Amino acid sequence: MKKQMKGLAHIGIHTEDLTNSMKFYTDTLGFDYMDIREIPVPGGVTKLGFVNAGNLVIELVQPADTSGIKDRKLGPVDHIAIEVDDIDGVIDSLKSKNVAFNTPEKRDNPHLFDGISNIFFKGPNGESLELFQYHTAI
Repeated sequence: MKKQMKGLAHIGIHTEDLTNSMKFYTDTLGFDYMDIREIPVPGGVTKLGFVNAGNLVIELVQPADTSGIKDRKLGPVDHIAIEVDDIDGVIDSLKSKNVAFNTPEKRDNPHLFDGISNIFFKGPNGESLELFQYHTAI
């Protein structure tokens, strides 16, 4: 049987100051700068910064409303992304195990990493998990 989950794709970390966080992860820790993106969301713009940390990407997430970060309602870890080869097959498999997804459909985003598909769901402790598939090999 082919393994459905390849491993971790990235870990998202909340930040109040994307510029400062990017500087820390690149200048202080020496990881490689990848990209910064802005995603329009209701109420503003979420800023995303991506850093290559060896075999894992760190996604720094500055939400449009950062007030939840200070009082730790959001927590420092935004989400854990699990890389898969066949996102549709994995979604079907998890649905057969009664996993409920945050959205009814996966999302396709051609602007991140030269194209990705993803969908979010909750783990047993309320942790946010993401199924993540690259459209092309990275």
